[in-house]
Amino acid sequence: DRFDTFEETLSDCPEVLSCMLITGQAADYMIEVLVSDMDAYQAFLLGKLTRIPGVTGVHSSFVLRKIIDRTSVPLNHLA
Repeated sequence: DRFDTFEETLSDCPEVLSCMLITGQAADYMIEVLVSDMDAYQAFLLGKLTRIPGVTGVHSSFVLRKIIDRTSVPLNHLA
């Protein structure tokens, strides 16, 4: 139930661009958010994310620079 609650709550957050259930890390989910600045991130983190029932910890990482940012999926190498 806590996973369903988390996913449903996040689906209502306009800051969330993607949410992925993951394995192999010290986390259950990886989410990608888009905010205007660190104050907006803090508001999202403290006002929304950490208030979701079942959220016991958050590990944040920030993109400093995109090296590759493709919007198409090349499939020729799979043939």
